[in-house]
Amino acid sequence: MNNPIFTPIHNNPELNLAKFIDFCKNRLTAFGNDCCKNNQWKAKFGIYSVQVRFSTDRIKSTAYKYKPLSEPFIDFAKAYILYTYSLQPIRQLARHIEALRLVEIALYNVKSSANILLLDYLVIREVESLSMKKYEKGSDSINKLGYQLEKLFDFCRINYITPNLPIWNNPYKYPRDLTILLDEKGKEYRSQKMPTDEEMMLVAKLFHDAPNLDKETEYYTAIMALLMVAPSRCSELMSLSINCLEWEEDSLGNKQLGIRWIPAKNGKEGLKWIPSSMQDVIVEAVKRLTDISYLARKAARFAEENPNKLMFLDTNIQSDSSLLMKSLTEIEIGNILGIDGRNGINTKWFKKLMNENNGIITYDTLGRFLYRKYTSKFNFWPYADKNKKVKVSETLLLFRENEFHDDFSPKNFSFILPTVNQINDRFCYSETRPKTSLWEKHCIGTSKGEFIKLPSHNARHWLSTKAERGGMDELTLANWAGRARVADNKFYDHRTEKEKSEETRDLLISEDISILDKIHLKLPITYEDLGKDRVGVAIITEIGVCEHDYAMSLCSRHGECETCKELVCIKDLESSLEILKEREQLLMEQFTRAKKHHKMGYFGADRWISNLGWRLTHIRTKIKFLENNDIPNEVLFRMPDEYDPSPVKLSLLEKGMYVDIQKEETAKLDDDLYRLMEF
Repeated sequence: MNNPIFTPIHNNPELNLAKFIDFCKNRLTAFGNDCCKNNQWKAKFGIYSVQVRFSTDRIKSTAYKYKPLSEPFIDFAKAYILYTYSLQPIRQLARHIEALRLVEIALYNVKSSANILLLDYLVIREVESLSMKKYEKGSDSINKLGYQLEKLFDFCRINYITPNLPIWNNPYKYPRDLTILLDEKGKEYRSQKMPTDEEMMLVAKLFHDAPNLDKETEYYTAIMALLMVAPSRCSELMSLSINCLEWEEDSLGNKQLGIRWIPAKNGKEGLKWIPSSMQDVIVEAVKRLTDISYLARKAARFAEENPNKLMFLDTNIQSDSSLLMKSLTEIEIGNILGIDGRNGINTKWFKKLMNENNGIITYDTLGRFLYRKYTSKFNFWPYADKNKKVKVSETLLLFRENEFHDDFSPKNFSFILPTVNQINDRFCYSETRPKTSLWEKHCIGTSKGEFIKLPSHNARHWLSTKAERGGMDELTLANWAGRARVADNKFYDHRTEKEKSEETRDLLISEDISILDKIHLKLPITYEDLGKDRVGVAIITEIGVCEHDYAMSLCSRHGECETCKELVCIKDLESSLEILKEREQLLMEQFTRAKKHHKMGYFGADRWISNLGWRLTHIRTKIKFLENNDIPNEVLFRMPDEYDPSPVKLSLLEKGMYVDIQKEETAKLDDDLYRLMEF
């Protein structure tokens, strides 16, 4: 494959299509040399496997039984996928195939022929209609599908396969991130994913009370306890070993407990550390599961060591070969299988078993049947996990069939694992499945009198959000949760934007932050920061902070801040000293000129000397303060009130009136004022 770029021939759609298909078949080998002869492709993408199945959606199908896309559309579809993947190999091609399948159906519906050359505006409208029927508006799925449809239509137009096709842009907007929205939809989404503390505490109480209730409650609450101490997927529990707990000493010499975990979705394998307060709980949970799984693990170990053999409680039968070939009655078969065979066994599986063995069922026959029945549930027998590290006979969650049934006894030669749905059924109340949840079984509800709906995966959301609120760093959280990508943490973080912004603020701003630091970070300076018992925010200027309350009155100084008592200078405030020195030099030039003019007899020069001298004195005083090395940084400096009295005080003083604030005990009202206040 020297050059994977296709170059079309203008003004000939049929020739362009034929050339494109031929180009991909003969020159592109990403899925093998003869891949176009097959309808199902497979390739390696790093450590992952990329699969493509060219099946139609016009007929219901499965991965094993399907009908391929119609001719001649399938030739274009194969060429398009091959060409797209060759240019940019990716792990998932599901949306690409989905787009092609929708176009094929639309072509059939509108043109009665699956030919890409017939693609036009009417077909695109039909594709839009089919998309809206299949997916919910505003969902992530339809947005991604629309993106692939846009690329497909652009490819056909740009490469002159359908040159007259109108430009189509993806109309399905990217869905809003409900984890951060503060509206009702965001709250509802978070409430569905994020259980309340009350619900989680009810799980804890049920775990505590379980030994006094029944074995089923013991088993399933122990599973939920494992999910409540580390962010985990329920499916990951299936590969836990009975020896999964490990104790290690930390740097301080304290014993710390970890669970040996095999994460799903390519997460990093290792120990999931347990908070110290939960160590006793996990030890107890593992003990309960170990005790419950003992007989099931014993049966699994027998099956592992004795394939196709029936496990007997009486070892004498096991060693008698003639007895093993004895034809059994249906009553005897029923006793062995733990079912009622007195009135015959009228089930499909038993009739099939009878037909396969010519109507003769022996111990040997039942051994092969039961071995096949229970081992077939494990894809990697005798191992429980795909990594083949934990054997089924060592699996912590193993139990016997009917182990928790109220009416039937557990079957001796049986060993099964729970499904995620079975675990969810125990913690999610449902009106359609009465008596399956532990809440309904034991009449436990919330303070509102409602039964709980708590899917197992919600514990993962709850723990992840708690860890985020507690300040755990993103890498540690991803490793603790067994996530392959740190970026995936955001899907489990259900803090509101307000919480996140407050966390960011706490990280950037310490509680004892100084005024200078606030100025540098462009944060508001409150009156309290300046020592004023007043609510509000001051104004930062180039030479200090103005504490004038503009809600009460406008600035009476008209910007002449140097002589204003409401200007607060701050020692070590950047640029303030430099600016004041520049103004000092400018005023000194004007002051010198005014003195010269006064000597020359210019009218009004004396008043300029007085005004400029007043300002110059204030500025020099501030400069002396800012240059004084004996004064600590960040000390506040204000002009004394008597050097800048307000116009009201000046008027009162001219009239000889008292302007100081009197103390409470000296302030009295005249009798005339009391009479005026009477109603």
